[in-house]
Amino acid sequence: MNTNHEMKRTHKLYTPKYMPGLDGFRAVAVLAIIIYHLNSQWLTGGFLGVDTFFVISGYLITSLLVSEYYLNQGINLGQFWLRRFKRLIPALFFLIVITLIYILIFEPSIITETKKDVLAALFYVSNWWYIFQHLDYFDQFKIAPFKHLWSLAIEEQYYVFYPIILYLLLKLNNKKLVMSMLFIISLVSMLTMAILFHLHHDISRVYFGTDTRLQTLLLGSLLAFLWPPFSLKKDISKGLKSSIDIVGLVSTVILLVLFVVVKYESSWLYHGGFYAISLLTLLVIASAVHPSGNFAKAMGNPLFVYIGKRSYSLYLWHFPVIVFTHKHFVAGQIPWYAYIIDIALMLAMTELSYHCIENPIRRKGWKAFSINPIKIKRFGRGLVLLVFVASIALLYTGRFDPLAAQHHEKKQTSFSSNKKKLHQHQPTTGPKINKDTKQLDLKKIEPLLIGDYVMVDIGQVFQDKVPKAVIDGKVGRQLIEAKPLVQGSYSNYNSPKQDVVLELGTNGDFTKEQLDELIGTLKDANIYLVTTRVPRDYQNHVNSEIHAAEKRYKNVHVVDWYAKSANHTEYFAYDGIHLEYDGSKALAQAIIDKLTEVHKQKQQ
Repeated sequence: MNTNHEMKRTHKLYTPKYMPGLDGFRAVAVLAIIIYHLNSQWLTGGFLGVDTFFVISGYLITSLLVSEYYLNQGINLGQFWLRRFKRLIPALFFLIVITLIYILIFEPSIITETKKDVLAALFYVSNWWYIFQHLDYFDQFKIAPFKHLWSLAIEEQYYVFYPIILYLLLKLNNKKLVMSMLFIISLVSMLTMAILFHLHHDISRVYFGTDTRLQTLLLGSLLAFLWPPFSLKKDISKGLKSSIDIVGLVSTVILLVLFVVVKYESSWLYHGGFYAISLLTLLVIASAVHPSGNFAKAMGNPLFVYIGKRSYSLYLWHFPVIVFTHKHFVAGQIPWYAYIIDIALMLAMTELSYHCIENPIRRKGWKAFSINPIKIKRFGRGLVLLVFVASIALLYTGRFDPLAAQHHEKKQTSFSSNKKKLHQHQPTTGPKINKDTKQLDLKKIEPLLIGDYVMVDIGQVFQDKVPKAVIDGKVGRQLIEAKPLVQGSYSNYNSPKQDVVLELGTNGDFTKEQLDELIGTLKDANIYLVTTRVPRDYQNHVNSEIHAAEKRYKNVHVVDWYAKSANHTEYFAYDGIHLEYDGSKALAQAIIDKLTEVHKQKQQ
């Protein structure tokens, strides 16, 4: 009797139950990620949705494994991995097939790079591959349609190794030890992130690393022991129910605020910030899974559950859709209808994947395929599988590599003045304004232009207009790099009769103090600061600092490229920064116009 009673009690405590609130929370996470990738300025902290997924995954997987262990006195690892395979792999294969076909037809220039990403994705090591490639996750201008798969790689690595470790720990029959181990390892992961970031300031390494991101997964795992979802009682006191609802609501509001205000470059994120946000996420999960609360019911509303159930397919498809759609427009000036196209395409592909690939294979396994054409859906899946195998085989034979080489465009990484002795050049102080035409004599002026890759773009155009200009443009240059450059190579331009044009701020933000220090190295020259147009969240701050400097210094003048380029999408490449020929001509002319304006004022 006692044994039967214990068995019934165990069965009641650990039998898995569907938790609609958890699917609803998944919807919140995936929507945050999608909004961030549509336009990072709309939701600067939307990338935190990935961490939300990590915590949910850790919680749910641990809950299921622990449930199985106590129900069956063991864990069938083979069945667990098979379920994960059927849940994850088919939809991923479908994504890769369709995306590769699209790339072969419409984007052949990225075939070579993409096939390396595909290989990493298939073996679920995308995160480490991108670390070795020094890929910046937050660089939304590089065409990398599978970049988002880094998070799935981490989860899959977790699914492979974690169940084995958990099973061995559970065999010790000491829950406190298991929880202590999970907590300690989560702290080690957090400290690893902090130390690596402090030593190298390499966001990509700590953001993509399995070791540094394990903290969020393990916190979710720890919650599964502290707050086991399948044994939570529905009948509880009104006070306790209200408390759970309030905790869930307040935690969700704080999390949503963080989605709005957090920025990826904030150093506190990498010094325990992700850990703290994950702890906050635990409170939302705890409230969302409790069967008694109104918060759980609200989170489990039909719309959120609908999105949450499709969150995996939606996550798979949203990023390549956005990448390839936005390539046809100018970043930062994307029309509203482009976002409608994004949403329509990702929803269509999600529904197709969810209904025709993901669910049938998860439920039926190999029976979801057929070589009989009469069985249309099953035959279609078999055809997709065949295309996948054939395309992958052909891709890695190198048969399509010539297409990539044929469409490859070599981009200039720097532009230097054509003077043989650039840094030793001594500028003259000849006449500026032609007395007859009242225009700046472009054949005689010798301005110094220092900038980043926008300067590289306009270098030759400006040099053709102003032959004696000294131009120094370099891809990736930031404002803080300009001070030592000026002091070491261009100190002879610190003269009241010299013109120095500074086009910096495209690659990153700077402070008032940093700008003042640069201006101080050229305090006697006529300084022209070019405002920036870059679809990143630091754009407005950079431009405000430039305009403020003009008010502080009499010798500082603004070339307002941001204003002049407004509504001129023809000036830009798809990334919204690099210039087309018309843009190069327009910016070069804007600089010349400002030089003319300033020198006319000086000669009056």
